[in-house]
Amino acid sequence: MMKRKVLLGLYLMLVLCGEILAENRKVVLVLDVSGSMNEGKKFQAVQSYIEKDLFPSLIQPNDQFTLILFGNNPRVAFTERIIDENSRKELLERIRKLKADDDYTDIGMALEYLFDQLSRMKGEGDVKVIFITDGKNTPPRDSPYYGKDLSVDTRFREIGKKISQEGWFIYVIGIGKETDAKHIATVVEGSVLRETDAALKDVRVEEYVQRTAEARKAREDAGRKTGMEEPSSSTIGVSALIHQWSLALGIPTLVLYGVFLLILAGALAWIGYLLWKVFRPMQILVWDSQLGRNHAFRISLAIGSPVTFNTPSHHLPVLGGEEHPAIQIGRTLTGVWIRILDGTLVGDSSPYQDKEKHPLRKRALELASGEQVFIL
Repeated sequence: MMKRKVLLGLYLMLVLCGEILAENRKVVLVLDVSGSMNEGKKFQAVQSYIEKDLFPSLIQPNDQFTLILFGNNPRVAFTERIIDENSRKELLERIRKLKADDDYTDIGMALEYLFDQLSRMKGEGDVKVIFITDGKNTPPRDSPYYGKDLSVDTRFREIGKKISQEGWFIYVIGIGKETDAKHIATVVEGSVLRETDAALKDVRVEEYVQRTAEARKAREDAGRKTGMEEPSSSTIGVSALIHQWSLALGIPTLVLYGVFLLILAGALAWIGYLLWKVFRPMQILVWDSQLGRNHAFRISLAIGSPVTFNTPSHHLPVLGGEEHPAIQIGRTLTGVWIRILDGTLVGDSSPYQDKEKHPLRKRALELASGEQVFIL
């Protein structure tokens, strides 16, 4: 029973630690930097949204943040891990210095480039994806999407299907009424579309976290019903849950993190106590018919450190001289064992005939001479 409790405790500790380690998430922002983003100060509004809503609401310490810019062509501006508040401020400063001055808006190639980047992150944990654009698909002439209608284009639909099949979802923010943002959300099943004005009114990333979690759960439930659960590149971890609880309860995230750490510390202390009870030395008494219990040896049995009788320090008269190794007593996680080193000591009826380790079933060892050794 004790062994089962220890194994259960170790399992729970591994699950908790695994969740914590899994929270080194990745956040990918795909940002339109075409010249039209400057109209009506849209780009300034986007930069303000990233600083005041996206970073505080979604990005946490140890998250990896990747910024993909697109317009004439898609490219990674930078990939950095948020280590502390200073690194967060440095990233925001770099975002403030961005310019929206590309001549085209190649949404199709941006989605293909996003898929390539996500494929490199496959199996590395939870990935959150934000896609922000204000335009129609107007790529340069050398783009495979030049002159194409994204709502019916086969290539565009196929790349969206691949993203969805890998378990990734996108929070698509379309600024203005005339954008192709809705086509991105359509081809990447389970994604969330938010169409907004130039001031990015009512754009909340919490909606993305909640709705994609629901979409992922529905997909996994459907997979279990058919016996073919689809692979998912990420899971909703402890950090995301804490964040959602924080929003729902109106409690600061740091307070909930503190509560979680207290619970984790308590669990680790409990596991440590169970391990101590299992591995601490076991105190037993050993005596024989001639010595009597009042003269018993009090020995401390640690796992992997057996005690041999007879030696000068552990001598039972009924076993012979002081330099006569006769029996050995030891311990494993499952209990005390005994080994007969001198086979002439025990009779034919003894359960301990051979020289193997035997679980100690009886507290009295019957010797061939008629004497007894007691182990209690």
